Amino acid sequence: MDEEENLKDDEDELWEDGAFIETLGPKDIQEKMKTFHKKHDEDMNYNCKKCNKQISAHNKDWHNSMCDDCFNNQHFEDNV
Repeated sequence: MDEEENLKDDEDELWEDGAFIETLGPKDIQEKMKTFHKKHDEDMNYNCKKCNKQISAHNKDWHNSMCDDCFNNQHFEDNV
C-alpha cells in the first residue's frame, strides 16, 4: 500500500459513523487542554447530560459532557 492509499484510509476512518469531532477556537482548546490528561475519575464535579451520572472534568470536555457508557453508546454503538 502506498502513502496516498494510507492517507485515503486514514481520512475514511475519520469520517466513519460514530466518530466524534468538535470544532474549537484557540481559547476553547486552551481551556480544554487543561483536562486532556486528567483521569476519568479525577475532578468529579459534573454530571452526564444523558443519565445524570457523576462525571469527571475530562469527560465534560472530551466526551461531550457524557459518562463513558453514554458516550460510547451514542458514538460507537457498533462496538458496545
